[in-house]
Amino acid sequence: MDMQAEKIDGRSLRAQKTYNEAHEKLVSSAIDLYKNPLINKSKITITMIAKNAGVSVATAYNHFPDNKLDILGSIFKLGFEEVSEEYLNFIKKNNDPLVQLNEFITLVTDKIIELGDAVRYAFFNINEILDSGKWIQGEPYDVCLNISMKLTEQTPNIDPYKLAEEIFTNLNGRIFLWMRFNPKFDLWSKFSDEWFRQEVKILIDKALKLQK
Repeated sequence: MDMQAEKIDGRSLRAQKTYNEAHEKLVSSAIDLYKNPLINKSKITITMIAKNAGVSVATAYNHFPDNKLDILGSIFKLGFEEVSEEYLNFIKKNNDPLVQLNEFITLVTDKIIELGDAVRYAFFNINEILDSGKWIQGEPYDVCLNISMKLTEQTPNIDPYKLAEEIFTNLNGRIFLWMRFNPKFDLWSKFSDEWFRQEVKILIDKALKLQK
């Protein structure tokens, strides 16, 4: 590689690093704003997110050209990337597929709870995000299916597709109820973070029992 090419490559790497750092700031800023109970979620703008992040509005629009859909899609993407990283580190130390399955579902649950109202608001706009192509690459279902397939090596009578679908369906059902949590109403007040965690702990056992 000649000197000129090295300079161009170096500039490209610095530019990408700057872009990534700005993107992380903007997504973190959006999460902070959406989690703030004093802010009307529907009133959050690119300008507010940029100001909160300490980034120029022009830069923010460069990262989020489709406004709300880009922001909400980025929240999902960041959350799933963090879950994936933690999960990949976990399976380096534990190769039991049943333990891996429980760990993955626990990581997903913990991340949803951590993101709180930011991910609640994003989930309420899920159809728009899906239609726009801003959804994450790879579904949590795909991870569940891959682990379920490994589990069949230990338990041949398991149908990995049915198991993954059962887990995915029931997890999403609990996410929906958690999304509706509201301490002002008796019916919805019980679907708290702790309720969500406890339900997920028994979710896989229930799914496995249906296979027998």
